[in-house]
Amino acid sequence: MRKYPLPALSQLHTFEAVSRRMSFTAAADELCLTQSAVSRQIRALEADLGQSLFHRKHRAIELTRAGRRLFDAVTRGLDEISRCVGDLRAVTEAPQITVAASVAFSYYWLMPRLERFSERRPEIDLRVLATDQKVDLHKGDTDIAVLYGDGIWDGVEARLLFGERVYPVCSPGYLRDHPELQRPSDALGQTLLHLEGGGTIWGAVDWRVWLAHQGVRGEPERRGIRLNSYPMVLQGAEAGRGVALGWSYITDEMLADGRLVCPVGLPLETRSNYYVGALVERMSNPAIGDFFQWIMEEIGTGAELA
Repeated sequence: MRKYPLPALSQLHTFEAVSRRMSFTAAADELCLTQSAVSRQIRALEADLGQSLFHRKHRAIELTRAGRRLFDAVTRGLDEISRCVGDLRAVTEAPQITVAASVAFSYYWLMPRLERFSERRPEIDLRVLATDQKVDLHKGDTDIAVLYGDGIWDGVEARLLFGERVYPVCSPGYLRDHPELQRPSDALGQTLLHLEGGGTIWGAVDWRVWLAHQGVRGEPERRGIRLNSYPMVLQGAEAGRGVALGWSYITDEMLADGRLVCPVGLPLETRSNYYVGALVERMSNPAIGDFFQWIMEEIGTGAELA
């Protein structure tokens, strides 16, 4: 007779994902299964227990009382197993962490500074995932992410890096060639460089929003240039192709060293911010904790690049 008369662990794993995501579809995507396979596992688990675990509504599900009780127990068990496995692996393996950030943050802010982190913790195998798409830390393929929003994400410990400040930028040569660019409204007569399809990390600020914030009405008089990568937008601005919007955490340094100038207007400061985040239960990982400490020191000191 088995010591632990449990359902199949795969069913419990699937149940945890469905309960946490409150969606069969989202759980199937997370587990790399079909939705029908997830449904079959849940039905088999309910048959084994002799109780319904979910109230199935038209376009939503919710846990029954029995489902909530099982979810609490399964979560505690899996959390404990995960911590134990992580500790055991840490003894024999070189620590490895994956950090996700936007392409621009990775290229302009993170990479020039990473040497200092490597000097500090040379034994950590650090992987950088550059993406402008939304990162879901719960999927488990990312340990740390630079997140954009209000700082509140379920199960995530987030620490403020900097606010969002947006202002126009262009090359010094472009400004010399366009002396008429003196006021925000003058931007309507310039070649504007647009970020298009840049994902969710950039929020809702574009030229239309910035101009409206400056009290400017009307449409641009010239055709702009639309690019789907922010580094390409800034390269276009540096090359004198037009005027771009600059996000201060990237372009402040470019203004300081003279590569770009801010021709007109006041920065648009939004209510959203940028944070470094990791799952709360992963913060006990020393490598993750060290990366958090390092990046907050970089932000706090504003250290000059070597």
